[in-house]
Amino acid sequence: MTNARHTPPEAPGGDGTRLPEGARILLTGATGFIGSHLTRRLVADGVEVHALTSAVSSVYAVRLVDLRGRIVIHEGSLADRSAMEALVDEVRPSHVFHLGAYTHVGKSWQRVDECVQVNIQGTLNLLQALEGSGYERFVNTGTSEIYGDIPVPFQEDQPVHPVSPYAASKHAAESMCKVMAQGRGWPIVMLRPFNAFGPAQTADRIIPEVIVRALRGEELKMTGGRQTREFNYVEDLVDGFLRAATVPGIEGRVFNLGCGEDVSIRAMTTLILDLLGNPVEAHFGALPERPTEIWEMRCDSSRAREELGWKPQHSLADGLEKTIAWYRTEISDPNSPFVVG
Repeated sequence: MTNARHTPPEAPGGDGTRLPEGARILLTGATGFIGSHLTRRLVADGVEVHALTSAVSSVYAVRLVDLRGRIVIHEGSLADRSAMEALVDEVRPSHVFHLGAYTHVGKSWQRVDECVQVNIQGTLNLLQALEGSGYERFVNTGTSEIYGDIPVPFQEDQPVHPVSPYAASKHAAESMCKVMAQGRGWPIVMLRPFNAFGPAQTADRIIPEVIVRALRGEELKMTGGRQTREFNYVEDLVDGFLRAATVPGIEGRVFNLGCGEDVSIRAMTTLILDLLGNPVEAHFGALPERPTEIWEMRCDSSRAREELGWKPQHSLADGLEKTIAWYRTEISDPNSPFVVG
């Protein structure tokens, strides 16, 4: 269902960071969760936005439907080298935000080929297409999953231990970015955003799943919930992306984007239910743990705070209240792609 009311209602916020006037932006993964929020922020800032999408889900058009006519959408696959060359020739971007990827951790075990083709080869295809185009900054999106099961807090220069095909593929893509930045002098900055949440996230992610099931009064089966994660409101992460694209002298650097405060899944679920008035009870321990579970994920974000001048603006409770308000409205449409799970 394509309806503008499915889009996040609040005006893009942020800390005032913006790209220069006249910037031409190429954004891959523009219709994904973080990508769509970044797209909305760029449009609000008045820059020219070219969005690449593979158009594989009905969710994608919904997230950006109200921006039709204000952005240029290009359909294509990162795995197609010739398509990337044609795209760069047409757009001639000044700045590139690369968020396009195969992103499902659990399913990556059955779709290893897709992880390699999209996440590794796709990133190389785009980078090589950009060679000689005169772009000013390429911002690569990694993931907190790159760290794997090493001790917390995660720091950018630590040896990592990816524990899924998805994480391994994202680490490989990031490594190629680092090689090109250091060996060829290409203007690349690499981000490792930690768990994001907010309006317009699909219900297969933990926070919207808990919210939607609770609003519907459905049974809420959980694992024991002992694993910890940090959760970051999506607009805060968008601010970090913009700083990565604009702060001078940071080419070749890797930055964690995260609040640096983790919470157990059990505590986070309990907080959501409290904010909702406890319409249901969570049954912790009803589901088995993942066999390759990462028990703690928390970053040291001091590099981003010091070199990017970035810090989150929302507490977990503040972000959850905004997110819950959005899903309260969305739940009234039983066909919404954001509440069907």
